Amino acid sequence: MFTKRFEELLKETNTTKSRVATSTGIPLETICNWFNRGSQPTADKLLKIADFFEVSVDYLLGRTSDIGIIEVNRELTSEQEDLLKLYNKMSSNEKSMLLGFAKGLLA
Repeated sequence: MFTKRFEELLKETNTTKSRVATSTGIPLETICNWFNRGSQPTADKLLKIADFFEVSVDYLLGRTSDIGIIEVNRELTSEQEDLLKLYNKMSSNEKSMLLGFAKGLLA
């Protein structure tokens, strides 16, 4: 069930396995093994995947059909929430570039 849900989330978000690997720090080979060999992710990797897609671990494992979207801090504005979601999906290099750009805007 995990790989089916993972594949659905990739399609729904127009994201690649490579992008998930880069953003979560999970090796692409490991992600590919989940699909090719039917292996299952460890708990720490499940949490990273759930955080990346902003869904519950129970949803990823097929224990519920409720996607269980993780609530973002309610004190943030909708613009801040949107920025945070985008930022969380970026690679480390992209995050560094964005921070440099933002600092340049404020200089």
